[in-house]
Amino acid sequence: MQRIERRYATVGETVAIREHRFRFTRIADPDDMARHMPGEGDPEAAPQWQPYWAAHWDASWAVAHVLLDELLLDRNVLDLGCGLGLTGAVAAARGARVWMADAAQPALLFARLNTWPWRDRVRIRRLDWRTDRFAGQRFDLIVGADIIYDSEDWPYLDRFWSEHLAADGQVLLGESGRRTGALFPDWLAGRGWRVERSAVHVPQCDRPLRIIRARPTEGAAGSS
Repeated sequence: MQRIERRYATVGETVAIREHRFRFTRIADPDDMARHMPGEGDPEAAPQWQPYWAAHWDASWAVAHVLLDELLLDRNVLDLGCGLGLTGAVAAARGARVWMADAAQPALLFARLNTWPWRDRVRIRRLDWRTDRFAGQRFDLIVGADIIYDSEDWPYLDRFWSEHLAADGQVLLGESGRRTGALFPDWLAGRGWRVERSAVHVPQCDRPLRIIRARPTEGAAGSS
């Protein structure tokens, strides 16, 4: 917390997800994150990451609610693009062994703080799904909230999931209603995945949110 507060203005709050309560620390003003970007003010400097991690995305509420109905005790769960850590915190509270991964280093500080009550079963790692891998690690469940908005990422995510999903595992995604989110399930099905679509209503949002579940076809997981 001291490391975070040296750089960011924060807000602490109690987050309610059904009957569960989570203590959560977030950025006070996510719109102010651009000035904290590495290389800000240098037009020649390529950003190492985008400031999107600082926002509390609507889709994270959807995934968090769905996770409360999953059997997660002693399961290996990866929160990919974990941001502030809400969905990973819910998975850990449900008894999962959780890996939290994000390309933005500051996000991992918040994710660590927000999963602190379950620190004995949470691991944190900086990761770019385009280039990085977990050596020899497979997951029963890979979750992501609003990580499919950029169609250029889709082939990288497809490859990453294929390499890291257990044979009987699944990908669980939340999506907040973008056009790309509507197109993604058919694209992924065309890559050999079994895809299910549904919608979930959560009190934090005034519209239904998409839930996408994907499982590899038989023998496909780990074949890449």
